[in-house]
Amino acid sequence: MHALVIHAPLDLRIEDVPTPEPEAHQLLIRVRAGGICGSDLHYFNHGDFGTVRIKEPMVLGHEVSGVVSRVGADVTDMPVGTRVSISPSRPCGRCEYCQQGLQNHCLDMRYYGGACVRRTFRVHFARRS
Repeated sequence: MHALVIHAPLDLRIEDVPTPEPEAHQLLIRVRAGGICGSDLHYFNHGDFGTVRIKEPMVLGHEVSGVVSRVGADVTDMPVGTRVSISPSRPCGRCEYCQQGLQNHCLDMRYYGGACVRRTFRVHFARRS
């Protein structure tokens, strides 16, 4: 599949990357549209966003929508063909706020789009259902 990969400031390439296989609890999303975020622009123009620098080629993107193209064995509530939009936030699920159902206040929030979490400007990506 194709993905938008940044190698260094001003060095953006469309490359072939492996299509992920969804794990038992994941969906495989075929990306249909994506927004360009300020962090993507910072990576492109400067090679960094805040204190995070590009250290190796990285797929850009985290504001996307698409269609479920495959589901893991344990997914029962999201059939193939379902249209989805992806929240870029990834709450930890363990902190006091997450345990109270207040994931938007998570103390250890991660985001699609951070250099440490898979980015989404690619044809497919796997996401927990």
